[in-house]
Amino acid sequence: MEKWQDPNVIILWIVITLILLVVLMIFISYLIKISYKKDIEKRELVFNEKLNSEREMKKAIITTQENERKVIASELHDQISNKLNLVVLKLNALDANTFDTEIGEIKTDIKTLIKKNRDITHYLFPVEIDNLGLFLCIKELCYSSNEFSIDLFADENIDFGPKLVEHQLYRVIQEFITNSIKYSGGNQINIHIKNINNQVSILISDNGIGMDLNNINKGLGINNTETRLDAINAKFKYKSGKNKGTRLIIKLCPTK
Repeated sequence: MEKWQDPNVIILWIVITLILLVVLMIFISYLIKISYKKDIEKRELVFNEKLNSEREMKKAIITTQENERKVIASELHDQISNKLNLVVLKLNALDANTFDTEIGEIKTDIKTLIKKNRDITHYLFPVEIDNLGLFLCIKELCYSSNEFSIDLFADENIDFGPKLVEHQLYRVIQEFITNSIKYSGGNQINIHIKNINNQVSILISDNGIGMDLNNINKGLGINNTETRLDAINAKFKYKSGKNKGTRLIIKLCPTK
């Protein structure tokens, strides 16, 4: 009997063949796994690049808007406020005993215009943020309403990062306060700002009627909030319930 016909030899070759097949299958599976992993990584890379691109685009749009607001606010201040103040000074210098009432009314109207102009310029571009910082500007917001009690609880030494971040956070807080006053039916707003493990967290809440988060009205400044917070890469979440008020939780990216 030939050696290759020996049953032991045949069994050996069968075993070797099976081992080779198993090794080949393992190798093919490994290649498929590597290929799949690379495909996933490639898809994630494309997704992240798209996400970053969208975020940078939003950031650029918001930066442009802020610059435009700054120019408009500056023009309003320089061209209107200064001239109105000059008119008031001239009226004060007049000796018009027979027109005291009329002049008094004119002065009142002009002072009202000056205040409205100041409010508009402050809304368009809160210049004080660049000079005083976000914390003091938020404190000023707390005194902006006679209808609501607005309380701030915060560490004054918190570093919010670039000015763009401060401007957007100010806008978001301002928007929340405005919406609460208009729609919530409450009378109290609390603002908590804290820094835990180099991550700034902001909680804004009111004691109003709340809102249906499943049927939220995007026209109430929600879209603006999403755009502004996404542009500075901040995470946020709304919480609300019937007659339980509304809360907005914001978390900034941790600083190094």
